[in-house]
Parts: sequence; structure tokens; C-alpha cells
Amino acid sequence: MSELQTKNDQRHDDRRQRITPDMTLIEFLASPDEIGSEICLIRGTVSPGVVVPLHSHPDPEVFYVLEGSFEALQSEDNIDRWTTAGVGAVVAIPGNVKHAWRSALSLPASMVIATTAKMFEFFREITKPFDPDQPADLPGLEAMQELSKTAARYGFWIASPEENTAIGLNFG
Repeated sequence: MSELQTKNDQRHDDRRQRITPDMTLIEFLASPDEIGSEICLIRGTVSPGVVVPLHSHPDPEVFYVLEGSFEALQSEDNIDRWTTAGVGAVVAIPGNVKHAWRSALSLPASMVIATTAKMFEFFREITKPFDPDQPADLPGLEAMQELSKTAARYGFWIASPEENTAIGLNFG
């Protein structure tokens, strides 16, 4: 198989929907290799009731809301601030800022995320292919422990269940 064929196969694989342990659907729109830079573009879709737990990483992220509405939390200088981001809103998260997301409506919400090559590699590692014809199981304790180990290997921080409850995020 040629190198070009291998790259084309990988691009096709990356364009398929994938699912994260927190049940967010991910689609890689443009990889760092395709762009020829240290950035990437990702589409994320969050179903009603799904939350992205409080976390932080050195990498900046810029979110543009395509559909629906999200509530975004940014925690800086020990001040937690929830804001609602609707269609057309841009939310910029600087590196090392604690942040979380939750769907604000009873409908799925989606956004485009511009971020770093490191985040691209992290998302590729923690996601698995999504089959819309198969029910997606909620992650178990083992899956969440594996996510925490992977995040730590990348130098990322994920809040404890107690820290998430303290900011109004409940799981399950």
C-alpha cells in the first residue's frame, strides 16, 4: 500500500464520527497533517444531559457554536463563571484554565473546536468509532480511570467527582 493511500485511509477514518468516554461525538474536520501546522479543527456534538467534566490542559481551545446551546464554565482566580453560548457564539479557553461544558437544551448541540495538534492526538487516543445503529453504553468506572490515566500522560487535569458536583455537574 502506498504512503498516499495510507494517508487517505487515515483521513477517511478520521472523518467518521467517534465517541468520547463522556459521550461527546467527535468528527475530525482538519488534522494538523492536512493543515501543515500545529492546529486542527474538530466538530463536537453533545446530546442532552451529557456533560464534559471540569478539566484543564496547557492547550488553548476556541469553540464556535453551530447548533443548540451550551453552558460553559471557566474557572479563573478561584472564581467559577457559567455562561450560556448559543448559535454563533465564540468561547475562547486559554491554556491552563479549568473549564467544563453541559448541554443547555433538550436537543443535541454542536460546535466546531479549533485547537492544537496535541489535543488532536489526545482525542484520537481516547475516542472509539461510533456506530449510530448500536446503542452507546455509558462509561463504566474502568473507562473513566483509563481516561484519567491518558489525560495525566498528556499533562492534563480532570476534576474529581466531588469537584464536579461542587460546580453543579452531575453524572449518570
